[in-house]
Amino acid sequence: MRIYQRCKFITGGLILLVGISQICTADVDVDIQANIINNTCQVTVENNGNIHLPIVTLSYFNTPPAGLSPTDDTGGKSFKIRVTDCNHADADNLHFRFSPRSGIFPPGSRQVFINETQPAQGGAGNVGVVIFSDATHINVLNADGTSDVVYDVSAQSSSQYLTDYLFYARYQNTGTASAGLVTSNVLVDVTYD
Repeated sequence: MRIYQRCKFITGGLILLVGISQICTADVDVDIQANIINNTCQVTVENNGNIHLPIVTLSYFNTPPAGLSPTDDTGGKSFKIRVTDCNHADADNLHFRFSPRSGIFPPGSRQVFINETQPAQGGAGNVGVVIFSDATHINVLNADGTSDVVYDVSAQSSSQYLTDYLFYARYQNTGTASAGLVTSNVLVDVTYD
């Protein structure tokens, strides 16, 4: 699993490709959407954002006998997200928001990060990744796919809340699992209010 930190003041991008053809021309409408905010925090993820889950057998997905749901807190591989700067601001709350980098969820669940390695390329079938907050032991994705893990830091100075926040990840099947590689790319944004 690869976690990307998105911590820019301008969260949005534009790639502009210009082509010239003597044979034909076409008019194309382009919609550009961006979000400029001033309350973002800079973050880093340990191990350059690479989180390596352990190798498991297919029987992992049958424990308990009915299998695990995306909300079952059974532990997982721990990792740290370090908040390093929040624009020198006093904050009341830190908001950690997670989303799939591709914007795609697996069919049937918006609480699982999709496996981006397809079975045809050696990927595990019907297997993704779930992430939990170590503080709340709750999946970072809500049932509708939104995310907002809130830490109350109102009683802390910036030197106290600029620290490591613990999360953990584990495999989650979304159907009958098949063996293979699992790769999930996840974005995390941290803002404050």
